[in-house]
Amino acid sequence: MHMNRTTQFRSLIVGACLATGLLITSVAQAHISLVKSIPTADAVVTTPQQIDLVFSEQLVLRASRLELSVIKDGGAAEKVEHIDVELINDGKTLRATLHHPLGAGVYRVQWRAVGDDNHPMTGEFSFTVE
Repeated sequence: MHMNRTTQFRSLIVGACLATGLLITSVAQAHISLVKSIPTADAVVTTPQQIDLVFSEQLVLRASRLELSVIKDGGAAEKVEHIDVELINDGKTLRATLHHPLGAGVYRVQWRAVGDDNHPMTGEFSFTVE
């Protein structure tokens, strides 16, 4: 009887350790993600002054970026120059400030975000300026 109780206790400890390990693994794999964007994906807007990408956690600025392109006839993309990219909102928002107003057309935002886990996440979306 004494041996059986010890075995049950060991099994309980091993089970608790395994559960803790799984929890730590799932938390460690929760990478940074885009929470919202301004303008939003597929939005039709008047000329924005800036583009904000809000993420789930703080970004590492040196490893994160935002690129803006205008989609030309035929689908070719031309990079928009003269934008300043900075971090605001305690490092959770990547902001691109535009030096010149955007003309009418379809624009593609491509982003790369790196959080404290140093795992890069990427994405893109488009919006239209009327």
